[in-house]
Amino acid sequence: MSLARVRMVLWGLVVIVGIAATLFTVFQQSQPKKPQAVQFGGDFTMQRANGGEFTQADFVGRPTMLFFGYTFCPDVCPTTLYESTTWRSELGLTGNDVQIVFISVDPERDTPELLATYLTSFGDDLIGLTGTREQVDHVKKTFGIFAESVESEGASEYLVNHTATLFLLDKKGDLFGTIGFGENKDSAIAKLKRLTESNG
Repeated sequence: MSLARVRMVLWGLVVIVGIAATLFTVFQQSQPKKPQAVQFGGDFTMQRANGGEFTQADFVGRPTMLFFGYTFCPDVCPTTLYESTTWRSELGLTGNDVQIVFISVDPERDTPELLATYLTSFGDDLIGLTGTREQVDHVKKTFGIFAESVESEGASEYLVNHTATLFLLDKKGDLFGTIGFGENKDSAIAKLKRLTESNG
């Protein structure tokens, strides 16, 4: 075979490989991409209000509605806890379907006993977590939560400004979505429904 013919064959192969690579790339780009799970949280240990410990591993197994707050909170916390249990009830769900976890950012006042009593006002299956100041600071950092004590003029107790987002975790413990404070009820329920349906 002449040198010119060899060159033609080689160039032909180069063109074929190039076309194949282009088609493969186009095919890959046209395929729907699965949403990537978002790692949320990390290693931590907190004390359950009703006794025992709670760690990141306890988020695995069933979906979770997670909220950070404190028992002396005048509005945001009780509203969010009430709405969470109401939305869950309206979908015919229980704590076996979606657990509600409330982590205190005010360990100086939120003892396990006080937290347990506080949560009974919203249901008998809510999970309350507290701990030492070091444990709370660690879990705040782990989840990227803001919380800061502030003195309120004329008030006998200090208040705590804190992240007011309700976090939705799937049964693997990954972040599925969020519900903002004051979000429309229909929107919130729709998100909770998607969470449970995708984790059935």
